[in-house]
Amino acid sequence: MHVARAALAAGALVLATSAAHADAPSPNAPPIQVIAIRSDDAEDQADALTAALRNRVRALRGFSLGDGDYALEVLTLGLKCGETPDEACQIKIGNQIHADRFVWGNVKRSKNARQVVAELHLWTRGRSSLKTEFSFSDNLTAPGDDGLRRLVDEALNVLLERQKAPAATASPPPASRAAAPRPVTPAPSGPPASTTPDPGVDRNSAAAQGSEPSGSSLHSTLGWTGIAVGGAFVAAGIFSALRVSSIESEETVDRYRQGFRPEVNSCDQAEAGISSRVTGAATPAEMQDFCRSAGTFHALEFVFFGLGALSAGAGIYFLATDNSASAARSRSYFAITPPLGRSGGRVELGFRF
Repeated sequence: MHVARAALAAGALVLATSAAHADAPSPNAPPIQVIAIRSDDAEDQADALTAALRNRVRALRGFSLGDGDYALEVLTLGLKCGETPDEACQIKIGNQIHADRFVWGNVKRSKNARQVVAELHLWTRGRSSLKTEFSFSDNLTAPGDDGLRRLVDEALNVLLERQKAPAATASPPPASRAAAPRPVTPAPSGPPASTTPDPGVDRNSAAAQGSEPSGSSLHSTLGWTGIAVGGAFVAAGIFSALRVSSIESEETVDRYRQGFRPEVNSCDQAEAGISSRVTGAATPAEMQDFCRSAGTFHALEFVFFGLGALSAGAGIYFLATDNSASAARSRSYFAITPPLGRSGGRVELGFRF
């Protein structure tokens, strides 16, 4: 869903933003493609960050915004990459979208419930991927917010300045887009953004697992505990039902009932002290005990079954709202994405099992 919302937000931003300072794509203004920022638990903030990135890249002197609207989930799915693209997968993505440089990343909620953490990557053909992180308030959900704009400017400045550093072993990019970009000069405000080289795929995977929201394990524990307790209550309800059946099948109880017409309540007769005329029948006092026991277990039967249903239902709810499970379910979908470029377009279909 957030892929479509990101596209709508970016489209609205194009109409609302002046491009007076933007450079047209050319060898002196190489395009930067911005892939929609991914998130499992902060989609509104990810959508706003995507739109703000595209807006600021569009306004950069010395660069232009690449054509097309791409979703990271769809690209990694179609290219059979992991959830966090490694260097090899980023090369595949660049080839797939015909880009020599692109920005991608993700947003997740921090331990502070009112903050989110953004991780942005800049991939450039022939160079190692670069990464920077920064945090911002979760109420920044408007692409044009000044605070979000300043953070995006500083993050882009850090990534692009590091990208200009010479690479010892990197091969040069294609000649058609080899011109060096002009310096970026965004507003010098907002919290500092730290940049580190993009780690390998294994270390990325470990970081992704370590950053799972702490509430996830709690939801999982509560969910399975609720189901286990619910099962215990259901077992107690079954025992109560069997106990009622056992009492009603007692031979002396059955003989006592045979002494009265079918429509007569035998327990009422026992309470009144009336004896049955059938030989071997229970006495009225014995019958009263049987009736009380049967009534007690019959009531417990309903109580235990009800508590079992409530407990198991609560457990299923906690499992259904488990963040890690939600993340897996949110990536299990059928996607149709029509990437558009200057030279044409195509439709991509994807489905994750």
